[in-house]
Amino acid sequence: MKLLLKQYLASLNERDELDVVLPDIMSEVGYTVISRPKRGTTQYGVDVAATGAHPETGEKALFLLSIKSGDLTRDEWATGQQALRPSLEEILEVYIPKHVPKRYRGLPIIIALCFGGDIQEDVRPRIDGFIDKNTVAGKIEFAEWNGDYIADLIATGLLRENIFSKPMRSSFRKAVALVDEPAVCVSHFADLVVRLTKAEPKKPIDRLRIARQIYIASWTIFVWCRDADNLEAAYRASALATLKMWDLCRAHFGPRKTGRAIAEAMDKMFALFRIIGAAFIEQHVAPYAKTDDGLGVSVPSSASVDVNLKLFEVLGRVALQGLWLIHAKAFLGDDVEPEHKAALDQEIDRTRQLITDMIDHNPVYYSPLRDDHAIEISLVGFFMLHCRAHNHLSHWIDQITMSCIFAHRSDGAYPCVFQEYADLAQHPKHTEDYQEEATIGSVLYPTLGMWLAVFRNEPGFDALAKFHAQDMAHSTWQMWIPDTTSEEHYYANSANHGSAVTHLDTANGLEGLVSQVEKEVLACAEFAELSAMQYGCWPIIFMTSQHYRLPVPPHFWTMRLIPEAEREPEKPEENEGGASPD
Repeated sequence: MKLLLKQYLASLNERDELDVVLPDIMSEVGYTVISRPKRGTTQYGVDVAATGAHPETGEKALFLLSIKSGDLTRDEWATGQQALRPSLEEILEVYIPKHVPKRYRGLPIIIALCFGGDIQEDVRPRIDGFIDKNTVAGKIEFAEWNGDYIADLIATGLLRENIFSKPMRSSFRKAVALVDEPAVCVSHFADLVVRLTKAEPKKPIDRLRIARQIYIASWTIFVWCRDADNLEAAYRASALATLKMWDLCRAHFGPRKTGRAIAEAMDKMFALFRIIGAAFIEQHVAPYAKTDDGLGVSVPSSASVDVNLKLFEVLGRVALQGLWLIHAKAFLGDDVEPEHKAALDQEIDRTRQLITDMIDHNPVYYSPLRDDHAIEISLVGFFMLHCRAHNHLSHWIDQITMSCIFAHRSDGAYPCVFQEYADLAQHPKHTEDYQEEATIGSVLYPTLGMWLAVFRNEPGFDALAKFHAQDMAHSTWQMWIPDTTSEEHYYANSANHGSAVTHLDTANGLEGLVSQVEKEVLACAEFAELSAMQYGCWPIIFMTSQHYRLPVPPHFWTMRLIPEAEREPEKPEENEGGASPD
């Protein structure tokens, strides 16, 4: 286990990785972290400041950490702005004399040289000479926190024996060893997370420890997947980890120290999921999006069912990433730098353009195979609606509707209710009553109907209503809404919950369907009581829908429908404007 952790630490970058993980590890083993890494401020060589017990005397001491990634080489010791020696000199000459808080000035100071790997032998004499020269007995000392030392901190803190038991360690090792086999990797990772959360600890401090363990385990999977150039397992594992962590922590956020720490751990998990999502899109999606059928060709299978399933899954991931970016923008403080806000706007617009390119260059996106592809369509719809890409979205919805109707009537690859791969691979069968069995119920068609209503597409809606009456009278068109048990089971998918709104009617026209859905939304107060909505973390709802294949609640339509006066006139090409507020 220690070797595994050391290899993980050596792979971490200095910025936004090792300097994020290390303070959490220190907090867990008893240090009080008083300063964490910050962007845009001068730190005078100190990445992390903390108080803790002196390793020899046991008295309280001030620890000042200067963090570097990987092995400490000759160049990284003395050359360049990011070298370690200049940082140590800044600590000695500026930070200690001028920036140590008054209440800590009487404490002995330990300057820790932190790096994820080892010190190379040719630089060891230089470091020893620097330490001997600048050590002041009883006042200033130096410590070497290399990969071995930090791995020990993890092993004795976050992964201590009574928490991280032998079966869990086995699952963890197997997950890391099999990152090239995403399904197997995620299975072992899920086993680890389930074992960690199974006990449902009563004390918030125990929940905080488990949350940090899940976070560290997710980071480890990501780093190993990144080294293997295969981020599929990392993405799926981080989605599972985020939902399980929210289920673990949702009732324990609060103003007290532990409540704040739990909220901070949750925020870091959100950030990690976005980092992994961005890396996945950059590596596996963006390079192929502008090539005709490029994404389809990139799927390592020639079977149409594989291409269809994978491309809709990827489309949903890109849209979910965009929704998280919108959420991040909404929670920016007033003191945020304009450059950061502009960069976020650019990222949102790049995501919008990426989705546009994906749909325009891959015709498979007009032909969903599974009825629950309504989830991906809704994720894309709500993101594109926010970005005011109305014309492109309206055209896409209209084309999907016409394509699905044609496929059903021609007995082609029409959307079906099956989810098992074996059933999908044989779809459609040309046997008696098969078509009715394959379309016995539908979330997809009423979802398309609501999107047609958003854009007042009466010809498209009329075609859908006629199809409903003539070809789908046997089918129960429905939507899903939360109920009183949903909060307990939503995020962990621990039991069936929610209820179906059945027999959605298209016979009364566009306004009739909208009115029917709005009445159900108004009657469902449980949606607003979900913790994800109470805390403003609404992307979790979309994330849960995608991960556990739950229909997106219809409440988002009433929250995000465009007032008629704000709709843009139809144009031959998509509006290229930037993102706008909700």
